[in-house]
Amino acid sequence: MPTITDSPSRSLGALKSLFGRAPDEAKRGDGPDFFCVGLQKAGTQWLYDQLQLHPDFWMPPFKELHYFDRAFPTGRIAHATERFLADPKRYARSRRRRGLKPLDAREQAFFHKVAALAGKPKDLDAYADLFADKADQIAGDITPGYSTLGEPVIRRLARRFPSAKVVLLLRDPVERVWSAWRMALEGQEDAAEREQDLAAFTAFLDRPAVIHRSYPTRIAAKWRKRFGDRFRYFFLDDVASNPEATRAEILSFLGAAAEKPSGVEPDFNRKAKAVPPYRSEPIQALMQERFAEERALCARVFGGPARDWPASSY
Repeated sequence: MPTITDSPSRSLGALKSLFGRAPDEAKRGDGPDFFCVGLQKAGTQWLYDQLQLHPDFWMPPFKELHYFDRAFPTGRIAHATERFLADPKRYARSRRRRGLKPLDAREQAFFHKVAALAGKPKDLDAYADLFADKADQIAGDITPGYSTLGEPVIRRLARRFPSAKVVLLLRDPVERVWSAWRMALEGQEDAAEREQDLAAFTAFLDRPAVIHRSYPTRIAAKWRKRFGDRFRYFFLDDVASNPEATRAEILSFLGAAAEKPSGVEPDFNRKAKAVPPYRSEPIQALMQERFAEERALCARVFGGPARDWPASSY
């Protein structure tokens, strides 16, 4: 089997070789039935856990494929694929210990397809083939990084997968970016000190990748423009306050039976953190400067829980 090596992430502009071509012929039914395009730190892991063991779904063995926003396969997927190809039984035991879906013939075929795509140019038909073994189940790609995709890429996806739906999970932009900042610091010895470092946090907010993820009204607008009524958003606030009803809404939108069990409880959250965040006054002032207008826009555009965001603390 080929050895998979990681390659540097490529910019969105580097995908021009794929998305600069004439539109591909629309093919109904193949490829993913839905994309969950984020937001990062807004409940995408919760959604993957709810779907991976649900009887109506076949989900890839990885939550985030990153086919369209990074070099494929990413280092994490490449490493997992190499481990599987080297010792499938050992890798399957590792997945079971982490509470992930057991591997069947379809997941095994998926790993071999990933290995075959290593180092190959981006190709929508090759991507669609990753989902070819879904049979009569619903399959999807949950990759929060797709929130950063540009309109030309989104237009191509809408044309190539004309029946696919799009899910966007929303979170207060202040709380979302703070959670992303804390995640970026995980594992650093001075994480607690750097967390309140105004200069470091400002530099983080100024990163293009962070900017592209941090304004949900812009993200929703570009996906809704191309997918229309195949696009729908849901709130992390509702996942926290009423997970069972929110799960049912999402499943219904995707065409699945909400009454069927998911293998985990609706309120299962492997990433839950009980400690409330602390933000210094200078950081709160910066948050207000950057996100007060976006909070107000979210309240007007999305309604629901977003109406409470402008009055929340910074």
